[in-house]
Amino acid sequence: MPLISVIMGVYNSDPDKLKKSVNSILSQTLGDLELIICDDNPESADFSFLPSDQRIKIISSGKNKGLARSLNACIAIAEGKYIARQDDDDFSAPERFARQTEFLEQNPDIAFVGSDCALFDKDNNIHNERKMHARVDKKDFLFNSPFIHGSVMFRREVFDTCRYRTVGRTKKYEDYDLFMRLYAEGYKAANINERLYYFYYDTKLRSVSFDMRVDEYKVRRNGFKKLGLWPRGFFHALKPLVLGLVPARMQMGLKKAFKKV
Repeated sequence: MPLISVIMGVYNSDPDKLKKSVNSILSQTLGDLELIICDDNPESADFSFLPSDQRIKIISSGKNKGLARSLNACIAIAEGKYIARQDDDDFSAPERFARQTEFLEQNPDIAFVGSDCALFDKDNNIHNERKMHARVDKKDFLFNSPFIHGSVMFRREVFDTCRYRTVGRTKKYEDYDLFMRLYAEGYKAANINERLYYFYYDTKLRSVSFDMRVDEYKVRRNGFKKLGLWPRGFFHALKPLVLGLVPARMQMGLKKAFKKV
């Protein structure tokens, strides 16, 4: 059995980005792994452009069921001691899995671990970075998720307690929801303060509908209640709704204001 199972959901992925993402996994300094890709496209995609490597397993959901169901399908067949995430348009530093495995082996009280990351655009230019809290407390969930979803590696047994929620209105916030439920169950997590992950984030292409902001509000409200952060977290829960009502040029100032609350 492999030491690490890497799980990835894909839907109409950009071939160049997906190939780069997959190659960054297969070329890790710690290569004892399997990569499970769940194709969420109703029409089976052609993955012939990917490297020919027996460590790659491709499964299909048969129809567009969303990322949460795709990841749960990957988890169901994963054989690794550790389960790592990666998104199809991101890539990892060569030493990422070695560093995260070493960290989990040395810190048995930590259930999952993420890392800092660089943000890059469609031209592969790094334009920003995210420095995450090394040790994460419940209160760190108030402003934003304290983990970069694609950068996280879990102990396998974490998923005996919780899986990605596939009911309700989590949509793009299935990771935020999962992390808060795991903390509510008593698990602890951390981040390695090294740039081990590269996150595709093009500000010109990203947009959030108001419906999605309502979904985020509900995820925040429910998660904060489970974590015992209510009613303290009321105004933090309102953050996505407030941002959805103001012009984009004013949002940065509001984000800074919420961070100070």
